[in-house]
Amino acid sequence: MKWEYQVIHLNVDNSSSKSEESSNPEAASEKLKGSLSPDFLKDQFPEQYQENEGSEHPAIQLSKFLNKKGLDSWELSETLKIGKMLFLIMKRPVE
Repeated sequence: MKWEYQVIHLNVDNSSSKSEESSNPEAASEKLKGSLSPDFLKDQFPEQYQENEGSEHPAIQLSKFLNKKGLDSWELSETLKIGKMLFLIMKRPVE
């Protein structure tokens, strides 16, 4: 049997302070010694400082992604973690 492979790369960082800081305009303003206000940062960089209250938990997002890949005949065959990177190795038979 012949297989086709696909590798998906996920950045994994267990430090919660980094993610909190990157989405906190007050912390960013302090880091810049107040040269840019938190309101200015939120206004000029809305993608970076958007509210994530309505977003789904990462586990649900990953489940939906894997289910979609499964519908395309991909099978998760292995996971491999190297440093802060997680690789999902998927395979499916070649027709």
